[in-house]
Amino acid sequence: MANLPEYPFERIDYGATLEVAPGIHWVRMQLPFALNHVNLWLLEDDGGWAIVDTGYNDEPTRERWTAALARIAGDRPVTQLIVTHFHPDHCGLAGWFAEQRGAALSMTAAEWLQAHLNRHAGATADLEQRLAFFAANGLPEDALAGYRRERPDFARILRPVPGIYGRLMDGEEIAIGGRRWRVITGGGHSPDHAALWCAEANVLISGDQVLPRISTNVSVPSYEPGGDPLRLFLQSFDKFRPLPSDALVLPSHDRPFYGLHDRLAALDAHHADRLERTWDACAEPQTAAEMIPTIFDRALDAHQLGFAIGEALSHANYLVADGRLVRIRDADGLFRYRRV
Repeated sequence: MANLPEYPFERIDYGATLEVAPGIHWVRMQLPFALNHVNLWLLEDDGGWAIVDTGYNDEPTRERWTAALARIAGDRPVTQLIVTHFHPDHCGLAGWFAEQRGAALSMTAAEWLQAHLNRHAGATADLEQRLAFFAANGLPEDALAGYRRERPDFARILRPVPGIYGRLMDGEEIAIGGRRWRVITGGGHSPDHAALWCAEANVLISGDQVLPRISTNVSVPSYEPGGDPLRLFLQSFDKFRPLPSDALVLPSHDRPFYGLHDRLAALDAHHADRLERTWDACAEPQTAAEMIPTIFDRALDAHQLGFAIGEALSHANYLVADGRLVRIRDADGLFRYRRV
């Protein structure tokens, strides 16, 4: 996508920290995926420090967090632990922070419930259900075998999620270090993702809902095959458009940036283009797997194929909801999309 935003800071090393606004520190941690890092945030609070997102549950991340907290927080406690959404690079160490630091967890209700479903092998973590869903949408056997081999086990990488939490709700304000942060929720990428906006600091912690360079993955899940997550994702932009154009945006991936409004417009244009590509592809009936090359212009590894087929389905289902495509199941048992 063109019109990349303005980056006021250079990339920092894994485990390093950088103060990007008064009392707001960027922490960058490694991930064992193609998307190889996640941004986490330390906010100075009354009597201690608040943490926004935890990182992945592995030994290097725990070691880097221990060093970063010793360097910045010292003996001051973790007063609040805020998690934007349930994905393991954001919620993976929530239990560890609760155990090690006594941190009180805050999430939206849907995200907290999804985290528990993943932890206990519920619908969101059911690999067999997901593989059957992918197969019915045209993913071939070799790709299914690769996904089975490469997909992380959520029950292993999520430490026990705290059984007690504080519920975040859209529009409410929470106090951190004498400042008010407003919760802005949005769907599509996850059920009820929470971003945080501070007017006093002119800072938006956007999580995965607004990223500066790549488009957030928006997938149809196996347990909601008729869902329309792309519409929810695009509708969430309406909550960010009233924010100032000069706000500093702190995303979960890449780097802090300026240019929120331009980025929202670019993402709108990106998905409009992908929707038209999907429409063009369905001149003849297509499975979601057959649509992947029309949405992604690059080679994908086995793990990424799961995201890709979900993304293809999100664009196809959007067009179904608009009455432009219809979803049918053919005699071979595969779901295909064709123009109305």
